[in-house]
Parts: sequence; structure tokens; C-alpha cells
Amino acid sequence: MRLRNVRIAPIDEHHCLAHVAWTAIYDRGSEPDVSIDFEVHYLVQQLEDTPRIFGWVSGDEQAVLKEHGII
Repeated sequence: MRLRNVRIAPIDEHHCLAHVAWTAIYDRGSEPDVSIDFEVHYLVQQLEDTPRIFGWVSGDEQAVLKEHGII
């Protein structure tokens, strides 16, 4: 997994939505590697010093993996 980009959208003083762009690289042995770009949107709360992810939204991961021949 490779992190490509993070964009933060504040919601209020304790919450934000983190838009995170990833690249997943799959080693398929003798076949060429497959790279898949995707985004996950994380709901984040920070009440003290440490942020906490309490939810996320992502696309249809199973369909994308099937489309690229991973599963």
C-alpha cells in the first residue's frame, strides 16, 4: 500500500473528514504486478491529543478486485 494524498475537510472543532488516496500494489507471482488507485473517506474525532477514526466510506472493493483479476 502506498499513500498518495490526504485532504482534510473540517466538520467542527472536534471532527473532520479525511479524504485519503491510496495505491494498492498486488504481487501476482509470475504475472505482472497490478496497481489499483482508490480513495477512502475517514470520519475522524479528536477530543484530546490523539485523533480516532470512528468510521469510513469506500467504494465496492470486491468489484474492483474482480475487475483487475485479483480475486
